[in-house]
Amino acid sequence: MRSWGLACALLAAALALVACNDGEVGRHDSTVLGGSSPEPQRAPSLPALTDASGQPVPTPPAPANSAPRMTLTGGDSALAVWVQGGDVLASAWTRAGGWTAAQPLERLHGESRDPQLASNGQGSAMAVWHHQVGNIHSLRFSRFEAATGWSLPDVLPGALPKPATAGMAPGQNAPRLEMDAQGSVLARWPSGLRANEFQAARHVPGQGWEHPSSQPVAAAPLTPALPAASPAR
Repeated sequence: MRSWGLACALLAAALALVACNDGEVGRHDSTVLGGSSPEPQRAPSLPALTDASGQPVPTPPAPANSAPRMTLTGGDSALAVWVQGGDVLASAWTRAGGWTAAQPLERLHGESRDPQLASNGQGSAMAVWHHQVGNIHSLRFSRFEAATGWSLPDVLPGALPKPATAGMAPGQNAPRLEMDAQGSVLARWPSGLRANEFQAARHVPGQGWEHPSSQPVAAAPLTPALPAASPAR
């Protein structure tokens, strides 16, 4: 009888322990099975872009969290570029017609990122982005003219961009672009050859890209990439 009583007491204690821990076990299971999840990363907010009349340019047809780059190409026209599925896509906007369907700029195998956009506000624009195939890193570009649209993408000759590393902020190694009123473009990017150096090259309409030159960052620090491109004034 004493043994039977002791067994009953042990069984009751075990049941009580399970009951006390059941809630905690349930919470852990729910977390592991998807009961809770980290908040999805939000795309950085873009500054408002307005046309010549001061009216806002609507959001381009880019997916959430794609952080498109936008720039005016005229008083009532604009362009946007973004990365989707590893490819660079573009769309054009007018006040009368709205945004066009997105079209891929890059069809080359590999992974594209950090597209940048600049315009002179007079119908010309340039997009430059980082492209990677295996361990090969390059800069690719496409030029836009209002009369003809986007040119076929090509490699920026002589460019050796710095690869992204773990923990690096998105866009930290993105090229910086400026376009003057005549449509010439100055591109600058962190060098993949030496630390604390950047490369720079100029594109002249009808002549193409000059060979990149290297300079120490201390001589002309690279400023962070802007959330959106702005046309030349």
